[in-house]
Amino acid sequence: MNQLKQLGQMKKLVWFWAALLCVSLWNCSDDENPASEEQKEEAVISFEGELSEPNSSFIATEGEVDGFYQRTSFSDPQALVAFSHYFSGQSFGGGFTYTNGTDVTTSGYTNLSAITGAGRDGSVYLTSNANEYTPARITNLQVGKYRFKGAWVTNTTYDYLAMKDGNDGGIGLVRKFGVGDWFILTAVGHASDDSEIGRVDFYLADFRDGNSMILDTWEWFDWSELADASYITFEMSSSDIGDFGMNTPSYFCMDDITLQEN
Repeated sequence: MNQLKQLGQMKKLVWFWAALLCVSLWNCSDDENPASEEQKEEAVISFEGELSEPNSSFIATEGEVDGFYQRTSFSDPQALVAFSHYFSGQSFGGGFTYTNGTDVTTSGYTNLSAITGAGRDGSVYLTSNANEYTPARITNLQVGKYRFKGAWVTNTTYDYLAMKDGNDGGIGLVRKFGVGDWFILTAVGHASDDSEIGRVDFYLADFRDGNSMILDTWEWFDWSELADASYITFEMSSSDIGDFGMNTPSYFCMDDITLQEN
């Protein structure tokens, strides 16, 4: 009987020490990973509901004269980021605008629609014309609270048809993409003193190494390498080069820009 009693006490002691070890490991885990208790807050940029007419786009009414265009900027409804914007009269010139276009068949620069015919989550999304004359820039207006995380991107109908069919709306500069061709969107991060802190590439079309892809869906563009940038500018490059530079239209679409809490 004494032996059975001692055995029972030993079992209880083993369970006690096992439970104590589990509690210790739990506390150490929490101490080493304080961020694990809660995820960082994220803010997603949206212009949903900002356009009252179907197949319309935002065009500013006032700006500073800059070459052939007038230049200004606009921010999202939450005032988290600002976008460069170039326009002439009632026409979009470059930088960024937001649109609810659905036209996936009409070629040419007047069609600002995404090749998807809609935004990633709704009807309104951003369209950009990014070149040296109309730089595309996104500025973080709340660097003390948020940093850049990334965005969803796709082709416009304009550049998609130019690459797929060699149809640029009658201008006649582009050629149909084939083996070895590529079209790249580059995000360039800048510090507050305008110095470059990094750059990341995203292929909007890729015909290298046996591929034959022209993007026609929304895909995630990761900006984690540029997270601490004060602003991001965008550059475009293509294998279709002519006497006056890149022939491929310098357009792309963007939606659900995502910021993450510091």
